[in-house]
Amino acid sequence: MNPFFSIWTQPSKTIRYIVEHKSILYPLVLISASSLGSSFMAFADTGLFVDLSLSSTITLILVLSLLSGLAGWGIASFAYTWFGKLLGGTGTPQKMARAIGASTIPAIWTAPIGIIAVSIYGKQLFEAPNSLFGTNMGFFFFFLQTWIIVGISIFGLIILSKGIGIVHNFSAWRGFGTIMLFTGFMFVISIIILGSLFSILLFIGVK
Repeated sequence: MNPFFSIWTQPSKTIRYIVEHKSILYPLVLISASSLGSSFMAFADTGLFVDLSLSSTITLILVLSLLSGLAGWGIASFAYTWFGKLLGGTGTPQKMARAIGASTIPAIWTAPIGIIAVSIYGKQLFEAPNSLFGTNMGFFFFFLQTWIIVGISIFGLIILSKGIGIVHNFSAWRGFGTIMLFTGFMFVISIIILGSLFSILLFIGVK
């Protein structure tokens, strides 16, 4: 079985194959590849690297994407395990890490989009846009890559839901519920942090 192809036609079987037969090194490679593969489009039109050359921008983007991808993988492995157990799951972080890795395979296929975009637009790709459409990319290219990435992202979410379900021995719908629980938890934490910061700044301003 080649997971890079079978994930599209036999997602559940592919996830089980990776979870049961692959070492932790395999999802590590998958996470790294998907993080690097989607890095260029993730930072497109952000205007964060205006003072850097194209080579320095690309290097920094690749490093940041790899580090954030690996960190997110570790956090998600434990979070989905814990929240899944709240819903009656029986999985482990080790198996969850493999399932999450499997869910990133579709994203690896988007790597050519970023490479083509950099080849066409160069450093302009990462500058703050000043066009009517809010992007430095051409109209056709922007909407084509948007629809492709959105479609693959939705498919990746389905794969992740299936993967969580397989690891926890429950349905994909409950796997999706696990994702939503974690997302809701992070949203509440973010509101609390932002509210606390706002209160501190307001208090300092009053004084």
